[in-house]
Amino acid sequence: MSLGLEYHRQIFAELLSDDGLLILARGLGLRRIMCNFLKLHADPKNLVLLLNTDSDEEQQIREELNCLGCNKPGLKVVNNETSVSERTEVYLSGGILSVTSRILVVDLLTKRIPIHLITGILVNHAHRITELSLEAFILRLFREDNKEGFIKAFSDSPESFTVGFAPLEKMLKLLFLRRVYLWPRFHVAIKESLEASKAEVIELQQTLTKSMDDIQNAIIDCIQACLSELKRSNPSIDVENFTVENALFKSFDIIVRKQLDPIWHRVSYKTKQLVGDLKTLRRLISYLANYDCVTFNSFLETFLASNSPPSGEGRGATQSPWLFTDAADTRFTTAKSRVYKIQDQGSNRANDYLPRNITPVLEELPKWRLLKNILSEIGTETIKADLKCTILILVENERTCAQLKTYLDSLADEDTDAPSPMLVKLLKNYLRWKKGIVKVSGGSFEGQYPSKAPKAFTASQNDSSQRSAPSNKRRRVRGGAKSNPVSRNIVNNIEQELSEFSASYDHIDSINSALTLGEEDEEFDIESFSTYFGLVSKPHIMVRPYKGEADSRMLDDLQPEYIIMYDPNPTFIRQAEVFKALHPDSALRVYFFIYDNSVEEQRYLSLIRKEKDAFEKLIHEKSIMALPSERTMKQPQEEVLLETFNSRIAGGGLTSQSISSQVIVDLREFRSSLPSILHAHKLKIIPCTIEVGDYILSPTMCVERKSIADLIGSLNSGRLYTQAEAMSVHYKVPILLIEFDESKSFSLQALGDMKSDIGLNDLSSKLVLLTIHFPKLRIIWSSSPHATAKIFEDLKKNHEEPDMHKAMTVGVESAAELNSSYSITPQDILRSLPGITSKNYRFVMSQVENVQELSDMSLGSLQKLIGDGPGKDLYNFFRKTL
Repeated sequence: MSLGLEYHRQIFAELLSDDGLLILARGLGLRRIMCNFLKLHADPKNLVLLLNTDSDEEQQIREELNCLGCNKPGLKVVNNETSVSERTEVYLSGGILSVTSRILVVDLLTKRIPIHLITGILVNHAHRITELSLEAFILRLFREDNKEGFIKAFSDSPESFTVGFAPLEKMLKLLFLRRVYLWPRFHVAIKESLEASKAEVIELQQTLTKSMDDIQNAIIDCIQACLSELKRSNPSIDVENFTVENALFKSFDIIVRKQLDPIWHRVSYKTKQLVGDLKTLRRLISYLANYDCVTFNSFLETFLASNSPPSGEGRGATQSPWLFTDAADTRFTTAKSRVYKIQDQGSNRANDYLPRNITPVLEELPKWRLLKNILSEIGTETIKADLKCTILILVENERTCAQLKTYLDSLADEDTDAPSPMLVKLLKNYLRWKKGIVKVSGGSFEGQYPSKAPKAFTASQNDSSQRSAPSNKRRRVRGGAKSNPVSRNIVNNIEQELSEFSASYDHIDSINSALTLGEEDEEFDIESFSTYFGLVSKPHIMVRPYKGEADSRMLDDLQPEYIIMYDPNPTFIRQAEVFKALHPDSALRVYFFIYDNSVEEQRYLSLIRKEKDAFEKLIHEKSIMALPSERTMKQPQEEVLLETFNSRIAGGGLTSQSISSQVIVDLREFRSSLPSILHAHKLKIIPCTIEVGDYILSPTMCVERKSIADLIGSLNSGRLYTQAEAMSVHYKVPILLIEFDESKSFSLQALGDMKSDIGLNDLSSKLVLLTIHFPKLRIIWSSSPHATAKIFEDLKKNHEEPDMHKAMTVGVESAAELNSSYSITPQDILRSLPGITSKNYRFVMSQVENVQELSDMSLGSLQKLIGDGPGKDLYNFFRKTL
């Protein structure tokens, strides 16, 4: 993990000389550079914090630091398992620490960590930092009290810095940095370092089978139809990025929701369904290249069954419109033809495990045969040279890893045209699943499919020349085109197969040996494969999924002679380049598999092009952007004075807001962004554990904050009733704050959810019942966390500041500091009385002198003290006659 390449040393020297944000292309050794910074500061005299790193990365970084000789004590981790006293001790002992953001922000606010002693902060995954993130809050707190410590940020996602207006400039302000270091793959220093020693790369373009190509084209047609309908149904949104190319990536979901979230309550059900259908179609096009033919067909039939309305009903609103297109018909029928075919007459005597008239096809994935040939070629070379080598096969995910393991284990020594034993076993399991479908459906799908497609989707299923026609002709085509009747092939084939299966399963069930597959041994266990990393077929063949930055360390450990990239991955290609440049004597050969003229190839090329375009945009923005000034980053007092300056009071005098107000915040609330926004509005945040409420604004004012999802869950579970009762008992002004997401609509319910009749289970009805039971409860509606901060400022005017110790005593079940102030015997007597609980007995002891005074209190006083129900129970107990 040392800096063995020239460009690594140049990057390290740049960051060491001045703080900044490093944006490096993926796979070029970002973690290697960050670990060397950690090693540089691994000294008890320093206190360096590592932010935004999950537990898996922490373990990998610790192992890489061990390789660098930094293991005493190495990287120390502070998380929720570390107690308060242990955290304080760890902070004072110095070294390099990885701290959970929620814990660190609390420790910074409570001064548990000596901010002035912090040497610096390393920010991992800087592209994830937002204005509302805890990491931005931590950096703001750090810079307020420490102007000398360094901040260095790392990122390998240049695309994340190109969205929005001046994103790079905004990110530098959040990180309190003034410099950005851009290192794309086409950088001269990187190009020279990697081309000095190149690995032998053999690119193998494998063509899709005719069936797979037809299915791929059909899925793309459906995606195009969904996008066209989405654009037509929502003319007010920006549809510039609504393209088929973008729809092939997961990031497209973010693009769509970003456009639709503000109007999500007004969009039609069809639009919401189209958004979900695009996700499904994207998964289908990935499954086509990764799944075997049997599994892919089973998935399609399962999806078709789940989208079918109940028997006897017409087409319901829950059905996806693209299911009624000709392209969908092609996809389903072609997928089935890859698995088996139905003969017109005769019987199947060669395969006793199949129903009569059904012949297995079991089309193998083209890459399987290619992989087998490459392994045979490598085996021949190593036998001739009498060498022992390591063959590393890299795949996209864990499932493909398990699939290839099974396939390679089932390969026969002789090269025959017989189907793979793995596919035969999968087909047997598929037939048993099909038998279950027969029992459930009763052998009939009649009435579950309409005879015509929706008009909009019928129009969008024209040929390519019609789809590419000018916009002024599209409306004429859409309006004048006939509604093409949807092909009944899917329904007829399914009905024929089900009837055939029903007639044949008596024969199949009698052949127990053919259907006994050893379920205990053959069932797929996702947990075992999720941790799989072992030998496959031969001692020196290893199959492993891509694991990002961890693959660099794996290459250094294994030092394989042959690498087979079963699935294309631009990041790993660069990691292999770096490995070869660091080990010029290694005879590394890389086989690169890719489907020619496929979506897989398009995705690979698009990833490379998008990264290149992102770096070009960042280089341009860097050349024209205004760098954040030192004054802006240090937040001088002039900024505070401008915020508190009011020209409407005595010609512009200072108001009382110049005095910092404080808000007591429950520790659990630091999962949200509101505490960070309150701090940005110059409110002093006091974190502590409070049992009643989330925010204490004054001695009489308590706020329980609820997001929409939390509000619905709390109303359904009854938790909100208990919280409202506790606030009403202990505080004069209990407040329920309902906070909305600023990126979504400021609406409690969508228009489509409104009903003509009001029911008791409606959300609005439950809120009304809550206000009836608790007349003191005040409800505040906030459109965003920023609006909440403004509301808190207004509520705190002319009110006293809250006391943290008093707020902590309300509803506390056990507090060691309070036990010494009260005798044990009176506590035991009080807690044995009805209506007195572990939540309220300390409050009662603070308000009442003794048990006699408590027994003499009126019914109204007791109910005001501990609530209506408990107060009545206690009042009746004291006046009960024996």
